[in-house]
Amino acid sequence: MARLPACFATVTLIALTGCGQIAIKRGSGAEALAADRESCRAQDADPAAVRACLVAHGWQITVVKAGSVALPAYNPAAIPQPAPADASPVPAAPLNLQVPEAPKEIHVGHWWHFGDGPADLHAAVKACVAKLGASDRPDGGYHTVSRAVYACLSAEGWRSLGA
Repeated sequence: MARLPACFATVTLIALTGCGQIAIKRGSGAEALAADRESCRAQDADPAAVRACLVAHGWQITVVKAGSVALPAYNPAAIPQPAPADASPVPAAPLNLQVPEAPKEIHVGHWWHFGDGPADLHAAVKACVAKLGASDRPDGGYHTVSRAVYACLSAEGWRSLGA
């Protein structure tokens, strides 16, 4: 979310100056772009070669030309105005919220605990069932567990994947 204002500023700057490039690479920031750009320029200073080199390094390059980005026109009349201080408040309609019942069982793709294996999981499940009772015994592969067993295993440090 923090990148949204920077992205907007970049697009705004490009729109105001008339042309430019937008470079995007997942997981990379401005420092990585600058380093890759300098590396590419050291190989060949031609702008087309630098662009091709950046693309080869995984960057997606978009060239923005003058007039291709249109900013919305400023319209002060479209801004909502606050109600006058002497206006009577409008009563709120009653909320009719219906909260669905939580499922009694949780489906888990895999269980993991750093440094432990299947035998350790079996022992942890056995201990949880001993605390909770036989009615909470999970299926044989521990892929479908009750909420109580899930909470018990989580408290013991086990984490679920695909829950």
